[in-house]
Amino acid sequence: MKNTLLTLIFIFSITNANADWIQQTSNTNETLLGVSFPDPMNGFIVGTSGLILQTINGGNNWTVLPSGTTGFLRDIFFSDQMNGTIVGESGLILRTTNGGQNWISQISNTTEHLVHVNFIDVQNGIIGGQNGVIITTTNGGATWTLNNSGVNSEIAGVNMISSTTAYAAGFNGTILRTNNGGLNWTSQSSGLTSELRSIFFTDQNTGFVAGYNGKILKTTNGGDNWVSQNSNTANNLFSIYFSNSGSGTAVGTGKILKTTDGGDNWVSQTIPFTGDLYSVFFVNENKGWTVGQNGRIFYTENGGVGINSNSNEVPEKFAIFQNYPNPFNPTTTIEYAIPKASIISLKVYDILGSEVAVLINEYKQPGYYGVNFSADILASGIYFYKIEAGDFIQIRKMILIK
Repeated sequence: MKNTLLTLIFIFSITNANADWIQQTSNTNETLLGVSFPDPMNGFIVGTSGLILQTINGGNNWTVLPSGTTGFLRDIFFSDQMNGTIVGESGLILRTTNGGQNWISQISNTTEHLVHVNFIDVQNGIIGGQNGVIITTTNGGATWTLNNSGVNSEIAGVNMISSTTAYAAGFNGTILRTNNGGLNWTSQSSGLTSELRSIFFTDQNTGFVAGYNGKILKTTNGGDNWVSQNSNTANNLFSIYFSNSGSGTAVGTGKILKTTDGGDNWVSQTIPFTGDLYSVFFVNENKGWTVGQNGRIFYTENGGVGINSNSNEVPEKFAIFQNYPNPFNPTTTIEYAIPKASIISLKVYDILGSEVAVLINEYKQPGYYGVNFSADILASGIYFYKIEAGDFIQIRKMILIK
């Protein structure tokens, strides 16, 4: 491999992140509260006034489906293309087994408002609601069992990571765990008393919680300890979702936050909306949707990786983030943060340490930036990228697979 500069490098600073989150037309002003896509083309959204929306073309068009209710529908989850569950006010559960063509009311054994639903597979699911309500199913939602959570606060977020292990998060800093399918729940210490709205685990040990005042917590030991992360915002966060162990998105009041390094760093994604975004869902690392007030639907097909380098947010420290996607073929994005004006050098090296590309070698003002690296003439393998800014030096690994 020749140690020459690649002519295929395209350097960019995104000054308008709207290209990364595109607004779709919902044809409604109702508040949208939940979104789920069983595959990249087929998706569903629920909201106030009994609203159910369906798309069969990736969100280009949305059609209203009959729900049989005018109450709030708070959340929706599809465990596969055929089986979906909706939860809402007064213990309402709606279930479909034919891809949304028909929705049948289920017996929930509670009249409390139900807030969030999650399934680990077609059979095993969990619902959280007000006044500590947690109900579970082991038969795809045909029947539901009311659990004793041991708390009275609202359970706003639930997440199953196996048929027996699940987590719940809610108001008053509540975090709960069960290891026996919901028969018993153990309280975990969040260190907070504020409202927690969403919980998501990427594996058996690693999980995240998002809530009011920009709170994001992370655990790496199954919830035994929760550590506060720097979200760089005080805005309320309502939903958090990870497409893989590194790439996650949190949404809230006028905010979309992105991490590409497993939650160590969060970067704000600017959108032309200051209202609340209540739910976010990704079908893979690139395609995702978020929904909220005034019928707003935003969609990304590149993971929402754009950075507003002209924003008023100044990073607290130098940082270079994990490239996204990784592994990649043949293009990937490298993002970095500059807290003060500096000469920035960003280079790519092969496994032998030979320089193969110079991405940046120039003076930059404070802000967040991104570089699109295209490696279509390089061979598959492991590569490294290094940033230098004064005394700051950091190296990360990326993998090219063709």
